[in-house]
Parts: sequence; C-alpha cells; structure tokens
Amino acid sequence: MARVITFSTHFPIQHPRKAEPTWFVEQILNSLIPYTGTSRFNDIPEAIRPHVNDFALIDGAKKCHTIRRGNRWKVGDIFSPRIWSEKPYQSKQVEISQNVEIKKIWDIKIDGYFIWINKRLVNKNKYGLGVIILAENDGLSTDDFWDWFPQKAGQIFEGQIICWDESIEY
Repeated sequence: MARVITFSTHFPIQHPRKAEPTWFVEQILNSLIPYTGTSRFNDIPEAIRPHVNDFALIDGAKKCHTIRRGNRWKVGDIFSPRIWSEKPYQSKQVEISQNVEIKKIWDIKIDGYFIWINKRLVNKNKYGLGVIILAENDGLSTDDFWDWFPQKAGQIFEGQIICWDESIEY
C-alpha cells in the first residue's frame, strides 16, 4: 500500500516568497512523464489539471526528489504524490500522478551552510556546488533552498532525500 507525500503548491508563510507558486507539481510531472516535444498536459490525470500551469510543464524544470525530516523511507517503498485541493489539512487531497517507487535514498544533515549526504560533506558555503545541485534536483533555486531550510544558530536539520529518478547521484 502506498504512503502519501504531500507537496506544497505555494511557498510557506515563513518563506520570503510566501504564497508564490512553487511549481512543484509541474516539476514532478516533468520528472515522471517523458518529454515528447509537446505539452505534457494531456498526459496528466484529469483531477490534477485544474492545479497545473501548462507553461510550467513546457519549461521542463524537474523536481526529482524531496527532502523530508526523519528516517522513515527506504528504497522500493511506494508513495502517492499529492497536493491539497485548497487549504492544507482542511481540504481534499488530489493525486499528482499514479503511485511512484522510491529509487534512491540518502541521509542528509544540514548544519549552517554545511551539508552532509550519507555522512559525506558535500557543501560548506552558501553557494557551493553541492547546494546548487541539491537545490536544482529538489525544484528550488539556491536562495529558495536556504530560505526553505533556514539556517538558525544551533538548528540542525536531519532527514532523507527521497528520490524517484535513477539518474540522480550524490
């Protein structure tokens, strides 16, 4: 049985871009549906179409993984990617696509601008190559990544990178 992972359609209120679209749905669909030279709009489930911007699908940007706090997922697990139809936790969930298999998992630790993936230091400054690649694969700009995972003194984020794209490597 698939477990649910919900994705934000808009930046959260603590983010400088609060209420602006994240384009996560479109980027996830771009990562799951092969590009055939035309819009992917007709290839997506009908229920999600009202929540999708066709121009963002054409853009081609991809979200190939999600970063989640904790350590609950493993390779081979199946998840149902979803969004809230309206207000989070107060509305019906809508499936973005059919169930998705997790292809790869990495442990991640963020402490200041230091990022460890599977206990290997991959980034140690705000605009290092490690965070640029990580942010892009997560559907964010580098600045949006740091604003999503705020770096407050003494706060350490520990979790997992949950990846559904076999081509991603860290």
